[in-house]
Amino acid sequence: MPAAKELDPTAGPAARFGVDLRKYRLAAGMNQTNLGKVAGYSKSRIGNVERGDEKPTHEMIIKCEEALGLSGELLLHWPNIHGSGSPEWFREWPPIERRAETIMTFAAMNFPGLVQTEEYARAVFEGEPNAMPEQVEESVKSRLERQKIFQRSKPLKYLAVLDEGLLNRPLGAAGVLLRQLEHLIRMVEQRLVSVQLLPYEARCAAATAGMMVLAMEDGVPIAGSVESALRGSVVHDPKEIAALVDRLDTIRRSALPEHLSIRRIKERAERGVEP
Repeated sequence: MPAAKELDPTAGPAARFGVDLRKYRLAAGMNQTNLGKVAGYSKSRIGNVERGDEKPTHEMIIKCEEALGLSGELLLHWPNIHGSGSPEWFREWPPIERRAETIMTFAAMNFPGLVQTEEYARAVFEGEPNAMPEQVEESVKSRLERQKIFQRSKPLKYLAVLDEGLLNRPLGAAGVLLRQLEHLIRMVEQRLVSVQLLPYEARCAAATAGMMVLAMEDGVPIAGSVESALRGSVVHDPKEIAALVDRLDTIRRSALPEHLSIRRIKERAERGVEP
């Protein structure tokens, strides 16, 4: 039997998926024929995908996961493989997100993507200029796939500092905001995320710079991302990361502790009436 072709994970998102598919297939003791038979695909189709010659469909990834007894490991590749669900600049971020042990974020205009409900995410994308229905649905699907990071075996430490204005900024149909608040409360109660609220009375000028995210591994910042109305960027430069750390620390110091933050969020949710 000829040796398996050496795979190059640097060749692109489909190639990185192929490397992982082969890894999990071999770990399960299956050859391409076996996997194809269980998942419902031909041996050649499995081979094409493993080599990165063909992009897998969303359905194919799910069926391969079921056949291999996985729980989201391969689906994490979907946002990068499909691409259309996220802007070009952002496609570098999901692998960093998956690598991180800790993520800290500040959001002032929309709830962070990792804690959004499906309907809130849809309202965000539908509100974009010239949004097309197909593009909206792909963007929502990509966002929900990213949220599977909370299901991984080693829990992610996630801290979101939220501007109080988010509690009173409805998006989409009536009830979307309130259900988003209830969802966030459940995530905190399940200890999936930690939340601090930046109150109006903090008068924190450092928070006016827009959304920012910091990813850390072994307690060390490895990358950040920032967004504006026109574009976003992933930050790797040590000086820029240090500036981002300083700004996030300043915002955190101005925010309420978590128990007071959750109390205020619950009070807002219990009032029920959207502005």
